[in-house]
Amino acid sequence: MGWKDWFLRIGNSNKVRWGERKLDQCIRLSIADMERNESLLIAASYFWSDTLNAFVFGHGPASPTLADVLMLTGLDISSADDNHLYDRKPERKVETRNIGGWSGYI
Repeated sequence: MGWKDWFLRIGNSNKVRWGERKLDQCIRLSIADMERNESLLIAASYFWSDTLNAFVFGHGPASPTLADVLMLTGLDISSADDNHLYDRKPERKVETRNIGGWSGYI
């Protein structure tokens, strides 16, 4: 029994909850039968740096952006409901004035 079997077994009972949390798109994408271009994946992995979490080319590093995610997967990345994450105030405040500013903190 694998991930796809689990999803098919409990998917209908959780569809509404997953939809409210915008998880349904990600979960459906994870079980989609997508054709892979193995040669392209091997070539892309040659340029990937685990240290930088970016592709390293001759002109410098390049990271995947949210626009890339949108184009490749079709996931909703610009929903207005997601802004509640940014409305919270920070739980801790770093007192940088006492330690000489940002460079003192670093």
